[in-house]
Amino acid sequence: MAKHPEGSEPFDVTLPEGFELGMHRSELEAAAKQAGWIVERDGATIVVRDVWTDNEDHAAWLVATKAGLPLEKVTVWAGRVG
Repeated sequence: MAKHPEGSEPFDVTLPEGFELGMHRSELEAAAKQAGWIVERDGATIVVRDVWTDNEDHAAWLVATKAGLPLEKVTVWAGRVG
């Protein structure tokens, strides 16, 4: 199991329903592999799980920039225990 920075917690980041990564798919997948994120598809929605950081805004920024989306288009879920 990977070590996570002290004070960080896991966030799940949801991309907009029906959003297709297109040319950003490889960039997001490479970032996910490097950071240990899990990218899942739930119907028409892509969810990036286990984004370890210290706050929701940073989790949103990390995923949105790799997916080629503005920050306001992603939804962050915190406090998941697993």
